[in-house]
Amino acid sequence: MIRQASKSDIKQISTVYSVCFSNEVSHDMWINSCFNSFPKSVYYVYEECHEVQGYILWSVKNGFRTNTIIELDQIGVHPDYSGQGVGRKLITHSFEMFKSHIAGLGLNIGSVLVTTSEGNYAEELYKSTLGVTRNGIIKKYGSGNELILFNKIKI
Repeated sequence: MIRQASKSDIKQISTVYSVCFSNEVSHDMWINSCFNSFPKSVYYVYEECHEVQGYILWSVKNGFRTNTIIELDQIGVHPDYSGQGVGRKLITHSFEMFKSHIAGLGLNIGSVLVTTSEGNYAEELYKSTLGVTRNGIIKKYGSGNELILFNKIKI
């Protein structure tokens, strides 16, 4: 089941985050700070049998505008559930949920943005689920090049 995350999910989100992004530090602080940026950012979780198997974070990128840019800020699926379609389901279902959230604020989505490491298999997933295409590259970002993927939404 995919649903908006609640405060009680933070620990499990942090656990998935720490496994998926092991080079990062202060996992709990990051998750808490993002969670507390609502309504700008919203976490959604994929949960089965009271266990968070994956999460996704959507954020408003450029301020609350009539046609705002949203970003798939982060997605993580616990390795135990990788390859089972959890990521695809998280993206497609939570995108619709976040669109409703944005509409509830009286706004429209003008564009979708996501970044990913060059060579990450998720690039194809983002392209197929969000219709994004390569729009730029940030060279020597972190451990390599970071791709900027973008899709202008027709309203």
